[in-house]
Amino acid sequence: MGRVEGCAACAKYLLIVFNIIFFLVGAGLLAVGLWVLLSPYKIDILAVLDNSIITTGVYFIIALGAFIFIVGFLGCCGACCESKLLLVLYFIIVLIVFLAQIAICAAVVAFKDEVDDFITNQLNATMDDYESVDSENTFSVGWNAIQLVLKCCGHSGYQDWADSAWAGTETYTIDGQTVTLEFPVTCCKVDDPYAIVNGDYPDPLNVTACVMEKDSNFLNEGGCYESLQDYVIDQAIYVGAVGIGLTVFEIFCMIFALCVCRGISKAADVV
Repeated sequence: MGRVEGCAACAKYLLIVFNIIFFLVGAGLLAVGLWVLLSPYKIDILAVLDNSIITTGVYFIIALGAFIFIVGFLGCCGACCESKLLLVLYFIIVLIVFLAQIAICAAVVAFKDEVDDFITNQLNATMDDYESVDSENTFSVGWNAIQLVLKCCGHSGYQDWADSAWAGTETYTIDGQTVTLEFPVTCCKVDDPYAIVNGDYPDPLNVTACVMEKDSNFLNEGGCYESLQDYVIDQAIYVGAVGIGLTVFEIFCMIFALCVCRGISKAADVV
């Protein structure tokens, strides 16, 4: 069998380079998935939405990383060995992934309102499962974490906690006085909200002004749904850019795979 030449040879080396990038992307997703898996507070934040699909999403990320890693290996092997069979298999897999991405994007747009309603309902429902700032209950840890990290309180605001099953059940000592809390102290502003990632609850900047006076300088008055929405909007441009970049990347990979296959066929005919 002859070696591919000309444009096919160029496509071969570009395909190898592109699939090395695939390797790196797969390794990155694996790293992120394992990082989230080994950091229980991140899992508990997702558990606030109380849905098996969402709370096991970390395993999907790990599986996706492994899948991309394998696809990258397949593409590299097919290009290096000039194997038409491996390249056709690689093309089919990338095409399926490409079509799946389009379907997922279409579904997200089509069911946007349903997703909003789902998040609203789940946030309200899991508030009733909250116990206390010191509780190791999954929903308690999740709500404490999400309120600290997103700098928010309740679903729409701190007043939401008055309507939850938790209302009137937790006390807090302030200046020697025992006070029944109207909202968890994790609604109070802190210096470093990300300390929660290491399992530490940072102390409020001014718990008296926050709990007793409800001073907006020390109390996060906004709801977590709005904060979550703002966060998603802020990140949308990056997510969109990555999505578009990945789509273009996949199109080029398929084109290069077809070019190499054609070059292999021509080389075989010459021999």
